[in-house]
Amino acid sequence: MAININQETIKRLAEEVGDETVSILFNVFSDELEQYLRQLSDQPTVTQIGDISHAVKSSAASFGADDLALMAQECESRVKQEQDHWIVERLPEFRTMVEETAHTYKQLANNNDLINSML
Repeated sequence: MAININQETIKRLAEEVGDETVSILFNVFSDELEQYLRQLSDQPTVTQIGDISHAVKSSAASFGADDLALMAQECESRVKQEQDHWIVERLPEFRTMVEETAHTYKQLANNNDLINSML
């Protein structure tokens, strides 16, 4: 699954924090996602999935990972609607999205040329 990155969001982020800080923040975001991935892989309860989804939604949107933000928003919404079956069915997909996004942003953080091509 290819990870789509909203380049406009990345440009705004760079304008707010400076180009040189973007790679540091990408590392932080990637590390955060890896932590959530460990939690999602450790037989979480539906409530825990809802809490993780809420956190992922906000940070993913801030870093231009719009597809992940939308999935996290949907998971959070389904938890609130007590649609546990939907959550259990989609958890592998959500985990995969978190994992691939973490990997993509870690690669970006270590490649200033890629970051600069988005700015």
